[in-house]
Amino acid sequence: MKCIKAGLGLGLSLALGQAAWAQTANSVQDESQLPLLASKSLCVVDEDCLFENWYVQASLGYASGASSEQNIYNEAQKIGFEVYDIDVDDSRSAFKLGVGTSLSEKFSLEFGYTDLGEVSTAFTTTTTEPEKFLDLARAIHPDSVEGFTASLNYQFWRHQDWFVNARAGLYVWESEYDSREVFSDTPLPALDGEGGIDIYIGLGANYRLSKRFQVNVEWERYYLESDDVDLITLGVSYHFH
Repeated sequence: MKCIKAGLGLGLSLALGQAAWAQTANSVQDESQLPLLASKSLCVVDEDCLFENWYVQASLGYASGASSEQNIYNEAQKIGFEVYDIDVDDSRSAFKLGVGTSLSEKFSLEFGYTDLGEVSTAFTTTTTEPEKFLDLARAIHPDSVEGFTASLNYQFWRHQDWFVNARAGLYVWESEYDSREVFSDTPLPALDGEGGIDIYIGLGANYRLSKRFQVNVEWERYYLESDDVDLITLGVSYHFH
């Protein structure tokens, strides 16, 4: 009987010890998860996430507009000039830079700079008023613009390290003109640039490479006064949180 009691006592001690160890291990494991769970819950309430996470972004891409030879011809007719031998190169390289910060778990505010590249057009006309024609040529020439952006960015459709974003914002732009005589390639009197504020929208796909780095492919449309311009970019962002 003593041996049996001793055996039962040892068995109960082992069972209780194992239960206590398991409870301690679970407690340690739960505590190890607390920082992760807490960090995920920081952005559940908008006020907790406001201006908390900052990031910078750089993108290279390709821009194109809707300008064509027929558009140039029609616009020249409107201002009273006949043009011919029209050549339009409306596809060009572009880039953008940005800095953003979170407003909530899904919304962020972003400011940036976008250069939509240079549009090249060439045409011939016969006129006795070259200065007047050059001054009016801005109305028929697609804008080569660059400027600053401010947009609201919304993240949705998250799946593991992938997510989609949509944006809408304002583009504060300026245009530049560099006029040359086609045959001699000599500079003509400079044309004054123009400026404006227009809206733009965008849609992108993002992939999280690590805690701090993301890559994205994005399409944007800029509704400029003279032309609608589409921009497709490939970019990388660095997050400071």
